[in-house]
Amino acid sequence: MNFPRAEGFIGITPGLQQCKPPPFRAGKQQPTMNHTHFFARLALCLLAAGAVRADPTEAVAAPGLNITFSAADPGVFHLVAAPPGNPAPPVSPFVVETAAWPGAVIRRRADGAAIVQTPAGTLQVQAGGRLRLQDRAGRALLSSGTVTAANGTITLTLTHDAQERFYGAGNESENHAGDLTHPSGTQIVNNGTTRIPFLWSTGGWSVFVANNQTGASWHDSNGTLTWTLPGPTLDLYLDVAPDGYGLLDAYSRLTGRAPIPPRWTFGFMISRWGYSDAADVQDKWRQFRDRRIPVDAFIYDYDWFNNDWDFNPKTFPPGSLDKMRALGLHFAGIRKPRITGANLDFARKQGWVLSSPLGTDLRFDLPQARYWWWSHHVPLVQAGADGWWNDEAEQTADEFFQMAQTEWDGWRAMGPRRAWSLNRAFAPGMQRLGAAAWTGDIDSNWATLANQPGTLLNWGLAGMPYCGQDIGGFQSTPSPELYARWIEEGVFVPVMRAHGTYNSPRWPWSFGDDVLAATKKAIELRYRLIPYFYTFAAQTAATGAPLMRPLLLEFPQDPKTFDLEDEWLMGDRLLAAPILAQGGTRDVYLPAGRWYDFNTNAPLSGGQTLHVQAALDTIPAYVRAGTILPLGPVLQSTSLGAEDPLEVRVYPGADAAFALYEDDGDTYGYQRGASSRIPMRWDDRTRTLTIGVRTGTFPGMLPTRHLNVVLPDGSRRSVVYAGRTVQVRF
Repeated sequence: MNFPRAEGFIGITPGLQQCKPPPFRAGKQQPTMNHTHFFARLALCLLAAGAVRADPTEAVAAPGLNITFSAADPGVFHLVAAPPGNPAPPVSPFVVETAAWPGAVIRRRADGAAIVQTPAGTLQVQAGGRLRLQDRAGRALLSSGTVTAANGTITLTLTHDAQERFYGAGNESENHAGDLTHPSGTQIVNNGTTRIPFLWSTGGWSVFVANNQTGASWHDSNGTLTWTLPGPTLDLYLDVAPDGYGLLDAYSRLTGRAPIPPRWTFGFMISRWGYSDAADVQDKWRQFRDRRIPVDAFIYDYDWFNNDWDFNPKTFPPGSLDKMRALGLHFAGIRKPRITGANLDFARKQGWVLSSPLGTDLRFDLPQARYWWWSHHVPLVQAGADGWWNDEAEQTADEFFQMAQTEWDGWRAMGPRRAWSLNRAFAPGMQRLGAAAWTGDIDSNWATLANQPGTLLNWGLAGMPYCGQDIGGFQSTPSPELYARWIEEGVFVPVMRAHGTYNSPRWPWSFGDDVLAATKKAIELRYRLIPYFYTFAAQTAATGAPLMRPLLLEFPQDPKTFDLEDEWLMGDRLLAAPILAQGGTRDVYLPAGRWYDFNTNAPLSGGQTLHVQAALDTIPAYVRAGTILPLGPVLQSTSLGAEDPLEVRVYPGADAAFALYEDDGDTYGYQRGASSRIPMRWDDRTRTLTIGVRTGTFPGMLPTRHLNVVLPDGSRRSVVYAGRTVQVRF
């Protein structure tokens, strides 16, 4: 086979030491490999992807099963069950912590029971396969549990406090969020629907079935959670942590941290299916810039390519992406797992195609197949492509995962730029591959808009922190009011992207002057919020906490938050309650505490429900007292102009702290320390904001910042900050 050649390899497949990236040296030329060696090393890394399970720490026998178990890390226990004489299941592709944690204390009792103890708790497995899970204080999280095998299936029972609620899993179906709580469900990957076998309990524990298959189901009744798995083996992880944040952190450690996405992905993006030619394509770039509507990315459907992976010269003649870059625009193109024509014939001869149900999808789980597929994408990256839009890879439980893994490894092979893909569904662990998800080919109506926040919240609680939707819906053209309200909802969603079916308009100027004004205002607000959102993206990378959060994470004792889906927090301080129904009215619940109206600065008491009437250009939003909220200037693109000056809003009523996070927004240098933080602290008693010494540096950092500090009463102070402590008194 003849492959194109490309530059520099930086491999990152877990466990492949020869694929580690070279040390990052801020401000210096990064090392690259010559053309001849690029694909040789890429092939070595991809072919080495089959990991080997470490020897188990302990084992017991149960009827029809051998059970091995260990600690995967200080807060995660791992249990594998397989019939005697059968091999254990292969290492799950969804986890990164595949070796037993050596710090666990192992004890064997005289009755044959084995105990694994970590700083977080204790797992006890008795002879016969009965389980017991305790926290570090000895409190029973699972008073009992069983693993049994019959008729080629595994049944797992876990007995817990009957008052506990389960979160995670995913959404109910296309267009429908379902509840945030999940007492029952079945694992599925489909257009608009993702449910993964991960549940976390308000009792301080979680369960993740890591088997690489679909069809696992669960049902909770009277304090017993029962799982049924097709197939003869079980690959199980039990996590212990005191709250939802801790359990999401443990799951993120187990399945891999989500890297900080490229900064441009926090701006506005728009997709389109139905361009006629290059003039049509480029006209839309110019219209956004001429109308002064911020936009960072155009994401292209079928119109951009021919022959599976060649630019279509009718719509993207040579030099097109250079013109996009000059306008501060980024390119992402749709990718399908299927291949066509001579490419399909070739792959079939190699045995690289999934035999069913379509017979045209590439087997991305085969290293040689993904090496071949990616080799044809190297010229696209070299031409300036910035990301991928992955569609219809739902034939197996791991098809999207393997496709995203291929893009991640291949992209990292090309240089230091951050990888990013947007996927119609997700599998556990995809967050570590620079992957985001969108909610599929949803309907264009008010009921579907109302269901989108719940789906996105469910996905965030299931470990996918970066997600969005087709703003306006996909299946038809929204009404002007619906389009405006959907854009406004999208301001407070991790991925803000509009899209619709063939030739269905999603341009802000397509729905009348009032809608144009309202949507332009909303998109400008999105850009102002990027410094705040981006700081919490750094928190996501460190802890697994999603950017878009249900109120129950911050107010776990408030019953009104337990299933609240139509309002949410961005980070932990900013409550979004956009209009989700025709007419511009809604109710908004404010939990206990003091709050401020984001739009009017009016102080409000918590513990009440407000009835809100919002004009077409107004998005109801609220801020907790004791908040420092940085707002950037309105930029036309994240790559056009500096984020200076910053407006620093301080909401009194309690002490506050915030550390503004910044990096170059484009490379993985931050993982090697190339980033900065500006600490800010508000003393409510003395009404003083202290901006502390900046820590860290990165290429392109602004050495001096202009800060406009503003209080809700209109008081303001302007300071010049050069990295040293400054105090601002009111």
